[in-house]
Amino acid sequence: MSTITSNNIANSSGITDENISFSKTWCEKQVIKGFSSICYYGTLTYTPSRCSNCGFTSETVKIIKYGTKLSRITLTKSANLPTYLFLKKQRFYCEGCHTTFTASSSLVKRNCFISKRVIQAISSEGQFISSEKDIAYRHSVSTTTVNRAIHPNSNPVMGASRLTFQWMNSNQ
Repeated sequence: MSTITSNNIANSSGITDENISFSKTWCEKQVIKGFSSICYYGTLTYTPSRCSNCGFTSETVKIIKYGTKLSRITLTKSANLPTYLFLKKQRFYCEGCHTTFTASSSLVKRNCFISKRVIQAISSEGQFISSEKDIAYRHSVSTTTVNRAIHPNSNPVMGASRLTFQWMNSNQ
């Protein structure tokens, strides 16, 4: 019997980031939000080439590892069950600008906890006649997330603030 490697786990779960490694207890079933779910456990770490805040390179300024941050990332369903990746992201401290930053992954956008594949699946499903609530239920996300994925360029709050009004003088 062959041993399970990080590469096999990545292939089965669709995770393609090379900087993500998996622990010995890499997968288990849990109840999350009242549903039986598949949970993967991994760690994201690497040596940064530069600070993401100030831009100093690691040769110029010392960048040190500064703990981890646990994120729960929503993945596409597996075996018709909601699937999550519990990812320990490495945090770094830049001694040049005295700030911290977190390791980033190609799996998700910055400051987002829903994988790019889920967003892609939602936007492709938005082409067909289906309610946003149904799509949200099928992908284990909120209806707001579905709305943002289907209509990525519309922002009603920003559109309203761009309007300018001119008061006409009654004498003109």
